[in-house]
Amino acid sequence: MPLKIDAVTLPRYQTRALVGTVCLLVLLIASFFTYNAYQTGQARLEQQRAEMDQLNRSQLREEVNKTLEYIRFSRDRTESILRQRVRTVTQQAISSAEAIYQHEISRGRPLGEIKSLIRESMRNLRYFGGRGYIFIDTLEGECVLLPTSPGIEGKSLLDNQDDTGHFIMRGLIEAVQNPAGAGYSRYRWYAPDFPDEMKDKIAYVERFDQLDWIIGTGDYLYQVENDLKEEVLERLRSRSFGVDGYVAVVREDGKVLLSPSRPETEGLMLSEVDEENRHIISFLMEHATPEGAFVEYDWYRPGGDTLHHKQSLVQLVPEWGWVLVAGNYQVSLNAALDRQEAALEAQTASDIKNMLLLMLVALIVALAVALLTSRWLRELVHRYQHEIDTQQEELASRSRELHLAETVFKSASEGAMISDADNRIMAVNPAFCEITGYAEQEVIGQTPALFSSGRHSERFFEQMWRVLASEKRWEGEVWNRRRNGEVYPQWLSITVVENEQGEPQNYVAMLNDISERKAAEDQLKYLADFDTLTDLPNRRLLRDRTIQALSRARRGGEQVALMVIGIDRFKHINDSLGHASGDALLKALAQRLVESVSGNETVSRVGGDEFVLLLPQAKSLPQLEQSVQHYLKLISKPLTIEGHSLVVTASIGLALYPYDGDDFDNLLKSADTALYHAKGEGRNTYRFFAPVMNQQVSERLMMENSLRHALRRQELELYFQPQYSFEQKRLVGCEALLRWNSPEGLVMPDRFIPLAEETGLIIPIGAWVLQESCRQARHWQTLYGSDLSIAVNVSAVQFRPELVADVQHGLESSGLAPEYLVLEVTESVLMTDVDASVRLLEELRGLGLRIALDDFGTGYASLAYLKRFSLDKLKIDRTFIMGIPDDNDDMAITSSIIDIARHLGLETVAEGVETEEHVNFLTSAGCNLAQGYFFDRPLPQSQFEQRLKDKGLL
Repeated sequence: MPLKIDAVTLPRYQTRALVGTVCLLVLLIASFFTYNAYQTGQARLEQQRAEMDQLNRSQLREEVNKTLEYIRFSRDRTESILRQRVRTVTQQAISSAEAIYQHEISRGRPLGEIKSLIRESMRNLRYFGGRGYIFIDTLEGECVLLPTSPGIEGKSLLDNQDDTGHFIMRGLIEAVQNPAGAGYSRYRWYAPDFPDEMKDKIAYVERFDQLDWIIGTGDYLYQVENDLKEEVLERLRSRSFGVDGYVAVVREDGKVLLSPSRPETEGLMLSEVDEENRHIISFLMEHATPEGAFVEYDWYRPGGDTLHHKQSLVQLVPEWGWVLVAGNYQVSLNAALDRQEAALEAQTASDIKNMLLLMLVALIVALAVALLTSRWLRELVHRYQHEIDTQQEELASRSRELHLAETVFKSASEGAMISDADNRIMAVNPAFCEITGYAEQEVIGQTPALFSSGRHSERFFEQMWRVLASEKRWEGEVWNRRRNGEVYPQWLSITVVENEQGEPQNYVAMLNDISERKAAEDQLKYLADFDTLTDLPNRRLLRDRTIQALSRARRGGEQVALMVIGIDRFKHINDSLGHASGDALLKALAQRLVESVSGNETVSRVGGDEFVLLLPQAKSLPQLEQSVQHYLKLISKPLTIEGHSLVVTASIGLALYPYDGDDFDNLLKSADTALYHAKGEGRNTYRFFAPVMNQQVSERLMMENSLRHALRRQELELYFQPQYSFEQKRLVGCEALLRWNSPEGLVMPDRFIPLAEETGLIIPIGAWVLQESCRQARHWQTLYGSDLSIAVNVSAVQFRPELVADVQHGLESSGLAPEYLVLEVTESVLMTDVDASVRLLEELRGLGLRIALDDFGTGYASLAYLKRFSLDKLKIDRTFIMGIPDDNDDMAITSSIIDIARHLGLETVAEGVETEEHVNFLTSAGCNLAQGYFFDRPLPQSQFEQRLKDKGLL
């Protein structure tokens, strides 16, 4: 049966629905909160358990980290401890020898007897647990005292070598060849524990000038390290943490070194302990990793015989072959969790009880309110029903009139707003809502102040109301605020609607959004004056500001300076890293410059990689030079661009008003000329303009133009610098060197190579050199049956990913096997971007060719970087060779480079070898290859082929 809805039944149905709904809601809320309270308690318990477990793990990790730090500290000081020990013992021996000598010489005893007395007094001295002793040698290499082998006393040991080929006696003699007369020597010799194997040993020696002796002692590094291991174990033995935590140590071969819970197993091998201990030790060793792993198992507490659950962190220490085990027993943790669980259950039960009580009270209150509301609604419905019937007739008559007006109002494309005499909004159309972002119900009853942007003053609105009062209409541009907070411009038109008495009854406003038009105007203005990439003033705005500065300078008799800054080799960055990285670099440098200049100075970007600084009140010349040097240092600070660490440099040219120009164009031209001159003199420097530069720039432009046609005109030629092997006593390779036979005469590489790099011509020229070198080497192999290798220099501009394809093309087109090609790269090229250099070197090495590091020792590559690069050869710069044999520093540096290369498995090539003394020294030092005028000058193809016919014998 259908429900009857009228003024009588509606309140009744409403009361029943309201009471039922309230009861249902209270029931649902009670159920929800009861379930939620239980779940919350369980979650809190699990969280507490996880937090306590994490805390325990953090404690174990902290203990292991402390132990690892102490182990690393002990290993790092092994050599320093050994050096201190042998130095102390040697100095004591020297003091003893000095005392004996002074005492006996004062008594007139013969020198021979004094020598014997000193020698025999030190024969039986022992140090370092009995393995250390004092030895004495002469400066000519003769053995005076060697307690472990007295049979060789009196014999020369100059040719005695260790298993690396190092001459032991010569190293000892070299150690005292310094003003201090003392030093350390490192070599390898047979150790007491390893009679058939040599171990690293360090000796400290001092020159005993009275008898021309060398007195010293030494010890083995591994022995000192063993002593330090015992110190570490003793430290761990006395160390504990938490309630019953401790650290145990097992060696990788299964020997128990430290076991606080079972000390009786210390010193035993895995096979010697009982089955229970063997099982748990094997389990821990299986899970040990260099990063550490958490494990759980049951084990005995120290001094107890009952198993308890335990959590441990096991970590491998590869340096010493140890397995560290840091563990805590879980007894206290489980007890704390049980207490926490009981407390949470009691709290949850109490919360549920209180909540149910509260729900019951709420239900009673809700039912009472529902009954009162129902009674009030019955009276209200009767009253409203009468009013509705009266108004229904009136609404029906007005609806037709309003429908037509509503259609026009809503379909208008402009925003429309109607307000009453008090300026309260009565209606808005859809276009208004679309423009302002407000819904109709949000603005009805509000005043237009709701849209105020705050950009207009009170005077502006006073003037608007005066015009409306007098002319009954106002229109103009205003700034208002959308619902989302955006401030925007609009064109507003307001009309006053008056009543029969001539008083304002309504205000009708029509509005249009003119944001796009204003944005277009602002963008045009911005593009006219600013650079879009860096937001710096462009050339047009710079010109305006320079003209103003020159005008002020003419009146005040001041100087104005223009400083043009050009980024060195910016094209190389674009080519190797991409234009996106180049743009990021320019923005970063622009920010640096803006932050560095003062308030009246202007930083501008006039295009490409060039910035211009306008200094309207230029100071004295020394102050300008100081400022320029500041900018050079500022730009050269390292930058990180898209994951690449970059170090860039800049060249700077300066021009001053009134000396170098009296208007903007002439000043900028002079500064550009000075910049060009600075780049031509090596970059990373600055130059002030001078008239002679114009002539130099013209000559440079002529050279650049000629160089662009050099390849096409076949004016480039390769010369070949022979490389000779000390071991094979013959010519084994050559270095390809570029020459330019221009129409004006021979141009040396130091004049045209920098120009080629700056203009980018080095890319096609370098590719030609690479292809021609491969072709020529293959031709010689076919013609003379030679196994000759050829070295080709790689410019900084060439050193980019595309170089791999150029090398592949050169090898494939010539048929040359990759192992006969050597690419030479300088330190400074590799250090520009270390990570990118490592990747490119690995790709090149993957082709099968070899890599040589050129000019080693003159750059700034550390040994840490050297071992990262995939290299085959080190070329020793000629600046170190030229000082041999007169300069001890050059000899020491050259020997060190050869020694470093030998230990790294690299060949060494000496440049600039010009004398027989050079050859003798390099041969004795162990250098592999050499090139220089002693053997041959760089030769053209025909003369070099003659050397090949002669088989290149020394």
